[in-house]
Amino acid sequence: MLKNWLEKRNFKGKLKTCFKHSELFQTYTNSGGKITDIYPTIHSIKNNDELNITEVVFTLQNGMNPKNITKNEYIFKQYFGRHIEIEGDLKKFVLRIFHKAQEETYAYNFEEFLPLMKKCKLPIIAGKDKLGNLHVFDMTVNPMLLIAGETGGGKSSSIRGILTALIQFRDMISNGLELHLVDFKRSEFHLFRYVQDTYVMNQKKDLVRSLDYILKEIEERGNILDTHELTHIYEYNKLDGVQQKPYIILCIDEVHMLEGEKEIFHSIHTISAMGRALGIYLIMATQRPDKDVIDGKIKSNLTMRYAFAHADKINSDITLGRGVKADASTIVKEGQFIYRSKKANKKFEVLQSPYLPPEDEEYITGAKTILQPFRIKKRESNGNDDIIDMDDFSKHELTPFNLHENESIFGVLDDEKTR
Repeated sequence: MLKNWLEKRNFKGKLKTCFKHSELFQTYTNSGGKITDIYPTIHSIKNNDELNITEVVFTLQNGMNPKNITKNEYIFKQYFGRHIEIEGDLKKFVLRIFHKAQEETYAYNFEEFLPLMKKCKLPIIAGKDKLGNLHVFDMTVNPMLLIAGETGGGKSSSIRGILTALIQFRDMISNGLELHLVDFKRSEFHLFRYVQDTYVMNQKKDLVRSLDYILKEIEERGNILDTHELTHIYEYNKLDGVQQKPYIILCIDEVHMLEGEKEIFHSIHTISAMGRALGIYLIMATQRPDKDVIDGKIKSNLTMRYAFAHADKINSDITLGRGVKADASTIVKEGQFIYRSKKANKKFEVLQSPYLPPEDEEYITGAKTILQPFRIKKRESNGNDDIIDMDDFSKHELTPFNLHENESIFGVLDDEKTR
């Protein structure tokens, strides 16, 4: 009892010091000339031993500026450690201190994410929070994702994990999934070549052809919804006797390499504005999503954000939005990012992305090995098995709308696809 009392007294002393340095106090002089400082009222201090959290509830006195808490959060971190969060509004606030926050890098494990993925129509994995809780979101609800951060921050591993998980989950997506992957550096998406319904592009002309196909799908699917008086393509896919319309994800890595391509960005804006109800979605990754790379119209539709380490607060604000307290320039650990969801514009989680290397490492299975069972082949007319992908597609004078019967959009025969 005495020990607990002393610990709480100590804790209150540190909290009072934080209030004082944050200018969260009011000075009164009584009739006798005695000066008294009045601080916020502390209502409770509770320890959760199971979660290793201390939770403090306090309220500000009338006249105290709540912005001082946001502005001076660093003071609370100096006294209680950097793994804290403060929630509140005008008066009531909750301070949470995480004593054993999730910091360790952990390997990608599909089975670990699967229970949460099964709750989504089109699941996108994110990472683990401070308590080790996994986060997954449904792209049919939050349809557009922006991933930003400096080189070496963990963007590539995160994208690799997202795409690998989607491919492993594909059989559980009733209407199917097409992945259109754009990799101008030719350094990341080669792992996904020859995977069923996955089209890897590294030239602008191939991206243009993919965009032409997707825009035609947008028009066709829009007409379908109008005809059937439906609000989402998912509802159409549940009708009896209809040809299923697969979800389509266009993922572009290093978007800044498209700077100045106005026609391409016009098409991308159309997808970002209209794609949600039609089952067509975007993932865009870049080092710095400023207006010269991604204009405001497109970025406003990219409601989900993963902000890995940024150079400074200015760059962080470009990704996460101006006027927010979240600052991706404070992230120093590879694989950590600030997670902004559509529903939580005022609340930003710091997550740790699962680590997925391209090749096997000691005790860690790489993406190449995981994806091997999903690779496909096409039987050529000469009787030999040969693999075909966008590299082969780009050599032909085909367009996505002028193909041989039974041929998919990029030249892979649908009836010859095998696992």
